Amino acid sequence: METAFSKQQYELFYPPGIENHWWTLARNKLLSDILRSDSEATDSLLEVGCGRGVVVQNLYDEGFDIHGVELADVRPLACVGARVDSGTDVFEWRPELRAQVTGLLLLDVIEHLPEVEPFLKKLGVTFPNLSLVVVTVPARKEIGSNYDAVVGHYRRYSLEMLEQLAANVGWPVGRTGYFFRVSYLPMRLMAMLGVNRNTHFKSPGKVMQHLHRIVSRVCTLEQRVLPGRVRGSSAYAVYHPTGGVG
Repeated sequence: METAFSKQQYELFYPPGIENHWWTLARNKLLSDILRSDSEATDSLLEVGCGRGVVVQNLYDEGFDIHGVELADVRPLACVGARVDSGTDVFEWRPELRAQVTGLLLLDVIEHLPEVEPFLKKLGVTFPNLSLVVVTVPARKEIGSNYDAVVGHYRRYSLEMLEQLAANVGWPVGRTGYFFRVSYLPMRLMAMLGVNRNTHFKSPGKVMQHLHRIVSRVCTLEQRVLPGRVRGSSAYAVYHPTGGVG
């Protein structure tokens, strides 16, 4: 299966304005909180599979040193174009900068890979000074749906799977947790009833943006007050490789 999205898929799943969607807003906030807690101020970050650079833009605006690389040949957002290399294989990315990278972001990436462990181990060799890897993934196989097939998901993860993956690769686990509990129960009910999910993301208009901001704040609040092992529709893991050894 081709792991890079086509231009048509990007238009369907990442249309202009998707940065204002509640899902994007809430995940960006989660990532910012994780990095402020688990990374060093001197870390140089690279997002692998960054798309048009929505996350790169958000984290750069918040003061993080971050670049992005995207396998698909898509046009980056104008504001971060110099920090995003599209149509580029991460393993062939700027040799002069690889040794400077200390943190990788794999955001909803590894579920598209048939074999994950070789990919992570190769990243460890390619980026020899890694001390941080942040992964986000779709979670819980019981809420799997037509959407997973359309976007090319090989699997949905549990926290135990993320922890076992780290053990197999030889990367110590900093922490793991679920997020997006607000969407878990509706998705669970839809899966039980055999109801298909919408496979076309729509960016919110000006009026709906207010509602999306409210939903994103609810997601942020639940993330802060609920234990990490309470099930959600997505999950994250923070790994701490030592010297990029995989």
